[in-house]
Amino acid sequence: MARTCGWAGLVGAVLLFGAIIPMGSLGEPPLEATTREAADFIRNAAEAEWVQPVQAVGAIGMIVLLWFLVGMAVLLRRAEGDPPWRSTVALASAVLLPAYYLVNASWTSAAHRGLELDPVLAAYAFDVGNIGFANTWLALGSFAGAAGWVMLASGAWPRWLGWWGAVAGVGMVVARFLWTIESAWVVFYGVFWVWLLTVAVRLVMGRDVPDASAADEAVPALPAASPGDGPREAEPENR
Repeated sequence: MARTCGWAGLVGAVLLFGAIIPMGSLGEPPLEATTREAADFIRNAAEAEWVQPVQAVGAIGMIVLLWFLVGMAVLLRRAEGDPPWRSTVALASAVLLPAYYLVNASWTSAAHRGLELDPVLAAYAFDVGNIGFANTWLALGSFAGAAGWVMLASGAWPRWLGWWGAVAGVGMVVARFLWTIESAWVVFYGVFWVWLLTVAVRLVMGRDVPDASAADEAVPALPAASPGDGPREAEPENR
């Protein structure tokens, strides 16, 4: 299960970024672009026939990535024990990223009608996509923070990996307030994704796979009673 989870993370990331990176060739402006820059980008996307199929590939990549994130939450649950509130927070946070990508189709919709859109409306679609993208950083930060906390508390992962996740989580929250400064938020964004891919690679290699929760390991197993055993009489106390 863990190796499948890791492979899903790697394949999903390749498909997702394989769909995102080519968009830069259309003259994608920074998040805080002018109305004219945003409208020109949407128009370029409308004229490129490959944009719609590439966006579909990105959506598939996000679904595959969701398999990894859910699998990671299950592994965190196994290591955390009861009550599994941090791993549940990680699971809920992980679902928000694919939900945004699949539901918020502002860029794809604008590109579909890009040649007919008013520049102001095109810029609005551009802003909706970017601000929604920036809001997902909070969900990613919540996932990384909860995962890092479980890693540190359970001891099922190396402590450096847990601290990395915790720092990445805080960084993504900070990045949300710096979303108009590309040289700042991209650093925190990169730290998060390198951490996530490191976790995926280690799972593919068969490392960091918790066998049982810390709570289960702390409770000694009781010996099983044989079918012929009856109730035992209390032994008299030694006087």
